Amino acid sequence: MVELSSVIPYAGRTVDYLAFQGAKVGQEVLLGQSLVSDTNSGLLITGIEKLVQRFVIELLTEQGSLHYEPDRGTLFILAIRSGTVRTEADLYAQFSSAEVDIRNHLRQEEDGTEPEDERYVSASLLNVTLVGSTANLRIEIVSGAGESREFIFPLPVAIS
Repeated sequence: MVELSSVIPYAGRTVDYLAFQGAKVGQEVLLGQSLVSDTNSGLLITGIEKLVQRFVIELLTEQGSLHYEPDRGTLFILAIRSGTVRTEADLYAQFSSAEVDIRNHLRQEEDGTEPEDERYVSASLLNVTLVGSTANLRIEIVSGAGESREFIFPLPVAIS
């Protein structure tokens, strides 16, 4: 039997499958990337968490990699892989450029019927922490409802 309190946030809303599982509010946790696991057959999300996931997927999608939507995605991961990102300043510049593309793509997806907490307003790279060959990006997403979420995105890089 489903508890009523677990259904209320989803009533009358569209949902998405949770692609990055294991998040805990207020804690830094390494997430697993999967739609199903040994303990569940898929989890659903809505609201600003859905917006954050849309942002991350768009950031990770290499521009040109989607056959029927070649303009989707960004050049962010391509720049990281090519080695052109050598400093924190390069990382901030690449993120800023990617955010413009993401903003355009996510807003084009929206048709005005989405709840405000699922509508994209902006994303900011708050800081970068280098740990070995990993850059931990602290990113903040702001929704149309004025809500924001911060998350840490670990990224393997060769920054000098």
